[in-house]
Amino acid sequence: MEGIRSQPELRGIIPSSFAHIFDSISRSTSRQFLVRASYLEIYNESIRDLLSRDQNKRLQLQEHPKEGVHVHDLSSFITKNSPEIEHVMTTGNLNRSTGATNMNEHSSRSHAIFVITVESSEIGVDGKPHIRVGKLNLVDLAGSERQAKTGSTGDRFKEATNINLSLSVLGNVISALVDGNSHVPYRDSKLTRLLQNSLGGNSKTIMIATLGPANYNYEESLTTLRYANRAKNIKNQPRINEDPKDALLRKFQEEIARLKDRLENKGKGGRKSRRHKNRDGTEVGDDASDQDDEELFLKEQQDKLNEEKRTIMHKKNINETEREALLRQLEEQKKAIEHEQDDRRKMQHKILEMESKLITGGKDIITHTSEQEQTLRQKRRQIAEVERRNREVQQQLQQREEERQTMNETYTSIKEEIEDKRAKRDKLSKSLKKLDTKKQDIIEKHRSAREELEAEQREIQKQSKLFQLIIENFIPVDERERLLKRIQFDEQHNCWALKELSKQADQMASRPLSANGDRRSASLYAQGTTIPEIARFKDENVILLQLDFPSRTTRDYEGPMVSPMIQAAIENAMKDEEHIELDANTIMSKKGTKKKKSNPNNGGYGDIQIGRGMNSARR
Repeated sequence: MEGIRSQPELRGIIPSSFAHIFDSISRSTSRQFLVRASYLEIYNESIRDLLSRDQNKRLQLQEHPKEGVHVHDLSSFITKNSPEIEHVMTTGNLNRSTGATNMNEHSSRSHAIFVITVESSEIGVDGKPHIRVGKLNLVDLAGSERQAKTGSTGDRFKEATNINLSLSVLGNVISALVDGNSHVPYRDSKLTRLLQNSLGGNSKTIMIATLGPANYNYEESLTTLRYANRAKNIKNQPRINEDPKDALLRKFQEEIARLKDRLENKGKGGRKSRRHKNRDGTEVGDDASDQDDEELFLKEQQDKLNEEKRTIMHKKNINETEREALLRQLEEQKKAIEHEQDDRRKMQHKILEMESKLITGGKDIITHTSEQEQTLRQKRRQIAEVERRNREVQQQLQQREEERQTMNETYTSIKEEIEDKRAKRDKLSKSLKKLDTKKQDIIEKHRSAREELEAEQREIQKQSKLFQLIIENFIPVDERERLLKRIQFDEQHNCWALKELSKQADQMASRPLSANGDRRSASLYAQGTTIPEIARFKDENVILLQLDFPSRTTRDYEGPMVSPMIQAAIENAMKDEEHIELDANTIMSKKGTKKKKSNPNNGGYGDIQIGRGMNSARR
C-alpha cells in the first residue's frame, strides 16, 4: 500500500493517491479547495483517534439525519500539499496497535481508516458559489487469523477474536447485499457501520485482496478469493454531494466575508474608500489603498491627540482639575484608537490565516503555498513595523514629557537641587550600565554566531572534499555524467536532489517475454520440467523428476595449465627434507685438545659432524 516513498517509481497506492489529489487541484481553474485528513483505528471494537494527544480516549459512533454515521470528536487536520498529508499519516502510524505472532513479527492488531475530505467551491451560472464534498477512505483491514498457526495467547488471542468477528460481520453484510436481502446487518460491527456508504451506498469502492503464495496458506487464500468474489458483485449508487450543510469550506468563506465586512465598516467612519469604475461601469474598491488609508488615518488621529495633549499641558489659564479631566479624556480616546488598531491587525491576521488554508486551483500547490506564506510573512513584517513606530512615538512622547518637566522644575533650596541632580545622575549611570551590558551581550552573540558559521563552513568544506574524492576515484565517468544530468536544487527543502527517472510512477512494468504467463522468467530446461497438469503448483516452481537421470548439462571445473619446468620446481621445493645426522668426535678448545667422555648414546669420542645424505661436513 505504501511502497518506497523515497523512490517515486516504487511508491505505493497511498502516496500515489496523495500526489494525484493535489495534482488534480493544481490543474483545475477558478476553484477553491479545502483538504483535511483524519486517522482512526478500531481496536477490540473500540474506536481510537490516532492523531489525538490522549491515546487512551475512546470515541463514540453517532448517526445524524444529514451527516450520516460519523465519529464524534474525531480530530482533522487541514493540509495544503502532499508532504503535509504524508506527515499526518506518519504521525498516526506511530500510534497504531501492533504485536508479534508466529506468522508476523509486526502484525497489525486493528483495522485502520485514513479519511481524506476534499471540498471544492466554484461559482455557478447563477453567480453564487456551489460547494461539492468528496471523501476518500483508505481502509487497512487486519488479516484473518488461525490460532493454531499464529500461536496467539492472552491479549493476542482476544485481538484475533475481535478481528475475525468484525471480518465475519463484514462477510455477512457483503452476502446480504449480493443476495438482495431486505435487512443488512450493518449495526453488528463498528467496522461495517463506518463502511456503510462504501458497501452499497454513495461511493465507489475498490477492494484489494492479499494472498499468500505458499501452499501452506492454501485454505486462507481460497477463503480470501471467495470473499473478494462476493464483494465485487455489490452494486453501489454514487452521486455528487453538492451544497452540503456541514461543509467546512462554506464556513471558512462565510467567516472570511464577515471579517472583511467588519473591517470595511470600521473604516467607513474615518475616511472615504478609494473606488474607481471599470469600463463596464462597475465600481471596484482598492483594498490595498484602503488599508494604507486606514493606517494613515489612525496615525493622524494619534498625532492630533498628542498635539492636543501638549497644548493642554502648556496652557496657563486653566486650573489643575480641568487639566486633569482633559488629559484623562484624551487618554481614553488614545486607548480607543490603539484598541481599534489592535482589532484591525487581529482581523487582518485571521483573514490571511484562513485564506492561506484554502487552495486555489490552476496553480502549482507548492508555488501557491509559498506565495501564501510569503504574503503572510509580509503582513507580519508590516504589523511589526507599525508596532515599532508606535514604540518610537511613545518614547518620543516620554522624552518630551521629561523635558517639559525639567523646564518647569523649581527648587526651594540649593540642597534640594543638588539631591535632584544626584538622583538624575544615578539614574543615567544605571541606564548607561544597562546599555554597556546589552552591548557586551550583542558582541558575545555575534562572536558565538560567527564561530558557529566558521565551524559549519569547515565541516561543509571537509564533506565536499570527501565527496569529491569518492566521486573522482570510485564512480565511473559515465555514471557520474548521468548523475550530474539528473541532479537539481530543491528550493522547498533547500537541498540538492535527483530528478525522477524517465519511467513514470503510474506506468506498470511490462512482463518479460520469457515468463509466458508465469510470475518470473525461467530457463527452457525449467519450463520443460515444470509440472503442467496441476494448476495448483504452476507458480511454485515444482519440477517433475523422472526415475532416469537426465543428461548432464554441466562439466567439472578444470584449472589453468602450468609449465612443466615451473611445476617441477614447485614439486621439488615442496618435498620433505631428509633427517639431520650428528657425529660427535673430540671437541677442540682454545687451550688445546681435550677429550671428554662421550654420551653413551653417541658410541664414542670424536668431533661433531653434520651430514645430509651421504655427504658430511665438519664444523
